[in-house]
Amino acid sequence: MPSFFVPILAYLVWIAAVFSYFPVWKLDLALLNPLIASHIFISYFILVLALALSGPVTAAVLGIFSSAVALYLGLGMKEPALFLQPLIYAVLFFVLLSYLQAREKEIGDKGILKEKLSEDIHMAEQELLRKERLKIALEKKIDRFLDLHQFTGELKKKTDLHEAAESIVQEVRRVLSKAEECVLYLVDETQEALSLTASDRADGEVVKEKEGSLFDQWVMKKSQGLMIEDARNDFRFSVGMRSPLERIRSGCISPLMTENKVLGVIRVNAGQPDMFGADDLRLLDIFSSLAAVNLRNILLYEKMEELAIRDSLTGLYLNRYFQQRFFEEVQRAHTRELYFSLVLLDLDHFKRINDEYGHTAGDIVLKNVAAILLGCVGAMDLVARYGGEEFAVLLPNKNKAEALAVAEKMRAEVEKSRFLFRRVEGCITVSAGVAAFPEGGRSKEELLRRADKNLYEAKHRGRNRVCGNI
Repeated sequence: MPSFFVPILAYLVWIAAVFSYFPVWKLDLALLNPLIASHIFISYFILVLALALSGPVTAAVLGIFSSAVALYLGLGMKEPALFLQPLIYAVLFFVLLSYLQAREKEIGDKGILKEKLSEDIHMAEQELLRKERLKIALEKKIDRFLDLHQFTGELKKKTDLHEAAESIVQEVRRVLSKAEECVLYLVDETQEALSLTASDRADGEVVKEKEGSLFDQWVMKKSQGLMIEDARNDFRFSVGMRSPLERIRSGCISPLMTENKVLGVIRVNAGQPDMFGADDLRLLDIFSSLAAVNLRNILLYEKMEELAIRDSLTGLYLNRYFQQRFFEEVQRAHTRELYFSLVLLDLDHFKRINDEYGHTAGDIVLKNVAAILLGCVGAMDLVARYGGEEFAVLLPNKNKAEALAVAEKMRAEVEKSRFLFRRVEGCITVSAGVAAFPEGGRSKEELLRRADKNLYEAKHRGRNRVCGNI
């Protein structure tokens, strides 16, 4: 817009306004009084200044506004009632403004209330979700507690060590379903090392670490639980040590503790990293505590049974247990038409050893002879201390000829053995009598009588020999 256009437009409007009659527009305007004319002139003077100081746009706006005001004043002088319109408009404007403000405030309050209600609803929903999660977690804990209670009751009924251990690993892997493998090791006190007792794997394969992995040995030595998030990044174990155990990427291991002593360890593991958390380790600790108590009771019971049937000096079975097994073997042979043999052995001139060297030397001889006899028989055979210096050997599934060979082997091994009595080397011999079922007798009494007669015959013929022909 050219800068001279605004003042020209303004003066044209002013000229049109001051004329009393403008036949083209037919406004029929009377000549404005001098006051209004002066006002219009001052307004356009201000307009020219606005043009000079503020630019054409501001001048144009002010020019139009001033022209409208001057025109309205002119009309108002002619019709004074027109001056009521601004008052009415002002009142209506303020009323409408007040109503709109009140409405806006009401809408705003409703919006705030709605937002607050929405926030309260959201918080209530979150609280309900939290309570629902707590409820689910509590129900899981209750179910887990009931399962543990039931499992404990079932475990207490177990009297066989391996059966109890198998039950433990199966239950642990069932509860910790993420585990691909669960193994249980017990400490072998004679070798101070772990020994595999039970295992349960998802793929059914056999566990190769019979003495435990380096993780199990670490738990045994430290007597504390271990959680492995990723074995490849575990700084506690060197790469060379853990490289053979790539299938154990993550796992939990807990010691079986009884009276501040490590009875063994139990481990669950998986082939993927980050499969177990702190809750899993805590649950495994609960299982290990239950398992330790029950396994210890079973071991104590087995030890008591062992003491009840074994001789404390030689470690051989006592005569009472031998008589029971002997009776069972006779019954089994009758029922299944099997054969077995009995060997009775007696140390030659044992009383002389006690008299010359003392009973301590006699005890040493008995222990060594017992060890020799055990070394000459198989896993299914039974060696017992029959009397003071007498021994009885039960040989299932062996006929008379085989029994004579075993007895001769025992005699020869004892004969070539040497013992130290007060720094003096000595030796001892045995005499043996053999009887076989059924030719030697079909009852326990007949077989014992026949073996005893053969033993007497060996003694009579000069000792240090085996007889089985009577």
